[in-house]
Amino acid sequence: MTTTDQHLSAATARLEGRDRSGFPIRDEYRLIKAMPHIVAALVGEQQTTNAHLASLADSLARIATALERQATQTPAEPAPPRRLWLPRNRKHS
Repeated sequence: MTTTDQHLSAATARLEGRDRSGFPIRDEYRLIKAMPHIVAALVGEQQTTNAHLASLADSLARIATALERQATQTPAEPAPPRRLWLPRNRKHS
């Protein structure tokens, strides 16, 4: 499989007027010959970006599920009983 860098390199060569072997392209169709490589490079980069975004979305979904599960499973702790300290119960030194 051709990598994005290889497609960009091929596109650059064709835009500069060289073919795969480095020989000059003598016609004015350099852009037309470079276009498939440019599009393939963009598609490759878009696929990489989409995979990364899908991975982030999956991670966020798992975090949200874990937080929801934790919120439903953890009962609220009752407040500790309060003690009333009246002045007569205090020891005086």
